[in-house]
Amino acid sequence: MKTIGRKFSNRLISSGILAIILCCSGCKKFLEQSSPDEFIPATIADLQKVLAREGYPPANRPFHPYFSLLDDDVKCVTPDPYASNWKQGQPAFTWSRDLYSEMQINGDRDADTYGKYYQRIKGCNVVLDMIRQAKGEQAEKDQLEGQARVLRAYYYFMLVNLYGWPYNDPQQTPDKSMGVPLVLTGKVADACLRRNSVEEVYNQIVSDITQGAALLEKANSNDQVFCIGRQAAWLLASRIFLYMNDWKRVIENAGRLLSERPALEDIHRWAVTSGRDSGMIYPRPCYIDPSNKEIIFLFGCIREYGLLGTDSVYNQPCYYPSDTLSAAYEKGDLRADVYINSWRRTGIFSKVNYKGYLGKSFRTAEAYLNRAEALIRTYIRRRDAALLDQAVTDLNFLRKNRFEAVNFKPLSVADFGSVQELLSFCLQERRRELCFEEHRWFDLRRYGMPAITHFYYQSNKQKPQAYQLPERSSSYVLPIPDIALTNNPMLIQNP
Repeated sequence: MKTIGRKFSNRLISSGILAIILCCSGCKKFLEQSSPDEFIPATIADLQKVLAREGYPPANRPFHPYFSLLDDDVKCVTPDPYASNWKQGQPAFTWSRDLYSEMQINGDRDADTYGKYYQRIKGCNVVLDMIRQAKGEQAEKDQLEGQARVLRAYYYFMLVNLYGWPYNDPQQTPDKSMGVPLVLTGKVADACLRRNSVEEVYNQIVSDITQGAALLEKANSNDQVFCIGRQAAWLLASRIFLYMNDWKRVIENAGRLLSERPALEDIHRWAVTSGRDSGMIYPRPCYIDPSNKEIIFLFGCIREYGLLGTDSVYNQPCYYPSDTLSAAYEKGDLRADVYINSWRRTGIFSKVNYKGYLGKSFRTAEAYLNRAEALIRTYIRRRDAALLDQAVTDLNFLRKNRFEAVNFKPLSVADFGSVQELLSFCLQERRRELCFEEHRWFDLRRYGMPAITHFYYQSNKQKPQAYQLPERSSSYVLPIPDIALTNNPMLIQNP
């Protein structure tokens, strides 16, 4: 993977980070200084460069390539002592409490997820600290501040869901459970801060996403795929409120987005038919791509999925879609081909691979799923039949764009025996659509943290060993990396 990373590093920087700089600031070169601490930005243009380089997710450094190995959508299929992803993935796949140190021993020299997120938060804080004094038009200030606040909301959302208990956990109240330290200015070091509660972190997230979205709406800038805009802010807001069980605000924010951008990608043009080129099986272009019209925001590193097989080496990956995920797709559902079967045929991860530009995205499809779930859960409290009709309409629209026409059959509320059956179907639809896009692990946490069993192959000569993640296990909350504990003695490690 190191060779692959070097191979695509220059391309990723030119097509990803540079695109962010161009669309956000019009600048044609990188900020010359290596850190925002080394100079004092005087203009909005200066701060735009800071945010592009220090605040936006980097295109050449993944946050957590192990993330998709934690949940029940993946299985280990074979041992390969020559494959780095087999060994590097083991600590996450087996939910080791020494996750980061074991990954480092197995070859990952950049495993500090916690520190990476705080580095990005620092870049956002620098912009927010200095934006009032910087010279520039107010519209430009509004747009830049909005981007910085939405990005900071996203980073804290990821941190608190990686290292804190779920907000909606019925057995632990968010005002009592530990979240992560809130660092809200570049003038305060994080080396002496205690962990804020989950509730305090979410309060800050809500403040940032609310203010950020309002500023981006006020700026009224055109949304561009490499930049945070109002549509991306609305989608992120709907996700945040979904995790908080605030169904009304989920519906409101998803509705804002879908009223302005309702179209979904027709998956038929992505459907895979394996071909051969010089005797080698080749994949179609990856699904997370700028040409996909439902991509609202494209960001991050392709190597985020390196352990799943994003490289161009035609070897069988060690990790594949799980049997339960594969069985979840119905006849005629083209997602099984585009998301899953293509991966099996080629050995290359289907949603993002070496043909792609960047690694992660916000997609319109999520808004339909967020709203459908919120509508169903609202019905459970209010018993308004119109809510269920709208939820099924949302699900039908998504599915129509995912099935072969001959196999697509619109659903009605009457097709479900109970509201709980419809809710279960909606959550399964979410699994089918958003697999391997950093949703499933967090979803399992908010569903009550069910038990999971993984089978890991230790060697070719042994049967796979079973590893159990018990229901409500403390391993649903990741350990804070040792380096963070060393740097900040005020931190308390997760149990």
